[in-house]
Formats: sequence, structure tokens, C-alpha cells
Amino acid sequence: MGEPLVLVFDVGTQSTRAFLFNKNGEAVCTNKVETEPFYSVKIGYAEKNTEDYWNAVVQASLGLKSKAGDLWNDIIAMSLTSIRGTYAFLDENCNPVRPTITWLDQRLAKPEQKFPFINNILYRISGMYRTALKQRRMAPSTWMKENQPEIWGKTKYFTLVSAYLNFKLSGRLCDCTASQASRLPYNYRKERWQKSYELTCTVYNVERGKLCELVKPGDVIGKISKEVSEITGIPEGIEIIATGSDKACETLGTGALRADTASISFGTTATLQITTKKYVEPQKYMPAYNSVVRGYFNPEIQIFRGFWMVTWFKKQFGHEEVRLAEDIGVTAEQLLDKSLTEIPAGSNGLMLQPYWAPGLKIPEAKGTIIGFNDCHTKAHVYKSIVEGIGYALYEGLVYLEKKSGQKITKISVSGGGSQSDSICKITADMFGRPVYRVQTFETSGLGAAMIAFVAKGEFSSIEECNKAMVHFKDEFKPNMKNHKIYKNLFNKVYKDIYPQLQPLYLKLYEIVNEETNEI
Repeated sequence: MGEPLVLVFDVGTQSTRAFLFNKNGEAVCTNKVETEPFYSVKIGYAEKNTEDYWNAVVQASLGLKSKAGDLWNDIIAMSLTSIRGTYAFLDENCNPVRPTITWLDQRLAKPEQKFPFINNILYRISGMYRTALKQRRMAPSTWMKENQPEIWGKTKYFTLVSAYLNFKLSGRLCDCTASQASRLPYNYRKERWQKSYELTCTVYNVERGKLCELVKPGDVIGKISKEVSEITGIPEGIEIIATGSDKACETLGTGALRADTASISFGTTATLQITTKKYVEPQKYMPAYNSVVRGYFNPEIQIFRGFWMVTWFKKQFGHEEVRLAEDIGVTAEQLLDKSLTEIPAGSNGLMLQPYWAPGLKIPEAKGTIIGFNDCHTKAHVYKSIVEGIGYALYEGLVYLEKKSGQKITKISVSGGGSQSDSICKITADMFGRPVYRVQTFETSGLGAAMIAFVAKGEFSSIEECNKAMVHFKDEFKPNMKNHKIYKNLFNKVYKDIYPQLQPLYLKLYEIVNEETNEI
């Protein structure tokens, strides 16, 4: 045998990737299978056939095997990480009874059942009633009970798609605690399903019997059977190691192992996470997710529709760049990036607050751009989007520092936006801290591989594994003159935008609610 390798599957929204990682953190062989993200039977719905996720894993595995050659014999374990908030509905034999409801789904229930009296009172006293109601309305379990009660009745198990894939691989229906970033009745602090008497259990109101078994990161879920080996090509007897969601693995894969390092993901949803032993709510009453490092938490700041806004901008205003990019053989983002270096820090006073999708605690909020004058161009708008996401993430970082009592001294980045040097430089300037990129963009897969290597005893600790497998390749140092500009704009303008506009947002919210009957 050659060097030991871990087989990893990263099941995403638009693709499933398979990797062979070595102990150096190198993906020595990769294979990618493009998939349709979802289909819509109605505006706002985002569903996908549950079997499609499994079929993509099979296809990715067989394709990787054909590329790997003799490397396939060096696999010592496998693990799987997947997207969050995507729900499977399974019968008693763990066969799907309907398509998954994906994390992109926007349907809302109209729950007729009221919260229990005491819960209702406590939610109102704490100021969380609207958030609890919003969560209940967004929960697939609530919608199913109201709109497809007969299918809900046939649903023996209501799980995340990660649990379904674990079952297909191992024959055991279980999911990792580090995957539970979802609308399920889960106690993040105690790493278990909620008890019926717990305050927020009634928000999702899922019967305990429909929830699957939970395992911890690094646990052995099972082994690849002869039957599964024949279907997937994975060697029979290979152990399946539990890992967590893509974001949880990504944070580990970017080297954010200590609370002084923040992991920023510049993805469709932009996020900022830290890894901490202390349970720290990233926002008041919002949970800290379980880390793939046992006994640790990942408080997370989410900017919904984060770098989706770059795609939105390109579709609405970037037709010229798209056309030119096709002519010269580059991406439109590469052309747009050039404008980031031409516009000064602060975009000549143009500021954006990226509430393109409402947050759980501010459901009435809207996206805002202020400060327009006749000097502003399309390029200013583009840079204000990048800066707006940065302001929102910086606000979260300041809050996490205060709550955790830990100074964050460096930033590690991943996701599509991190491939842009310009965006990394702007981030360093805005945060006033150095920004680092690791050796691979496949940080979710890397994190999943790290957990498996430690579980197999190839490293004595996750710290030793981190030193061997995570390598900071690029460093972007902050321009402190620009940081001073950003800090001034943040403290004197950005922080006041939402409080000043909230009364108007509420009026808009009430009018739209009255006209459309939506929340």
C-alpha cells in the first residue's frame, strides 16, 4: 500500500464532489458530478427527488474510482459531509415518501395551532414571539401537517438528507450532532433532541419517534457492505466515519480551530464562524451550532443571500461584462473584480446594508443602499455590495468578541468569493486583521477528511492533524488607512441604518402583509 487516504463525499446544492485526501491535506484525486439544485412545482418551492442525492454519490464514487487507479487500494476510511437544512421524508423502510424540501425553499405555513399558553407568554416577555412564529411558519414539519397530512402520516422518519445518505451507505439511519443546523427540535447546548417540556420544543412540534439516532463526530457509523460496494465501487469493509455539515467541516478545513481565528465563507449565504469551548449565542436566543471538534461549538453569523447578491448584480447590471468575458475567455467576476481596485474604500459614501432576505430577529428588514450622488457608477454599486456583506460580517465579529471574551486576531476564508484577491484584500482592510487562504478551495471536504484521519488514529489529536493538513497559502495584510475609513463608516453610519429605518420597514411590512397575506 501507498500513503493512507480518506475518501470524502461533499454533497452540495449544485454538485456532489468526491475526493481522496492524504495526510498532507492534498486532494490527490477528485471527481465532480453536476446536479440540478432543485425544481419548483410552485413559485417559492424548492424540492428535489431524495434518490437523486444518493445517485449523485454513486456516480461521483464510480467516476473517482476510474480516475484513481491503484490509489483506490489505499483508502483507510470514508466520510460524508452535506448541505444543511434539506429535509427527507422516509417510510418505515427508509424509502422516501415525497421529495426533499431543500434549504432554498421559501414556502410558509399558516399554523392554526397556537403555542401552548405558557410558551406564548414567555415568548412575548422575552421579545422572541415573532421570531418563534417565523420559525414555525418556515418549518417544513408545520407545512406538511397543514398541507399534506396524509403524507406526514406515512412519514416514519423526518430527517436531514445527511441521515438518509448515512443509511444508504451503512444501513443505519443516524445523523451527526454537527449536522443539526436545521429546523428540528434539537438542543444544541446538550447535543441531543429536545425534551417535550423544553421551552422551544413546541416551535417545530415534531414527534420524537420521527427523529433519527444521533452520533458524535468521529464515531464509526458502520462499514461498507458487499452490496453497497458493488453499487458504489467503495471497497468492502471500509469504515464510515461521522462528520458534520458542510459549514462545520469548512470551519475546521480553514484552520479555524481556536476562538482567535474566524472562518468566513463567501458563499450563497455568507457566514462567519468561530470554534469555542464556551457556548456562545451568535445572536440573542439564537443557538451556537455543534462543531465537528467534539465538545466545541461554532457560533455563526449568517448573511442570507450573501454572495448571491453578486450573482444578482451580474444578472441585472452586468450584461456588458458577461458578453465581454465570453469574448476574451474569462469570467464576468474577473472583470468586475477589476473595478474593486479602482473604487476607493467606502465607495465614495455609497453604503449598502445586505438585508436582501430578512433575518430571524428582524423579519421586517429590507435591503438598503444609501448615499447616492452623481459621482457614483455601476462599479460603485458592485463594490458597495462587497463592502455591505463585509460590514454585516464585521458587526457579527464584534458581537462574538464581546460575548466570548475572545479577541479574534485573524480571518481564514473559503467559498467562491475567496478566490478573488480583491475581495480578500477588502476583507482584510475592513476587519483590520490579516486574511488567510488555505491550500485548497475544497475546505469542507478537507475538514471531513481530518475528522476521519483522527478517528482512524493517524493523528493523536485534532491539533496535530490541523498542523499537518491545513496550510495557509496566501496572506492579505490590512491597509490600516483604509481600515480607519471603514471603521468610521461602520461606527457612525452603518450601525445606525437599521435602527433609523426600522419604523419604515415595519410600515412596509404591515402594508405588504395586508396586501399579500404574507408574513
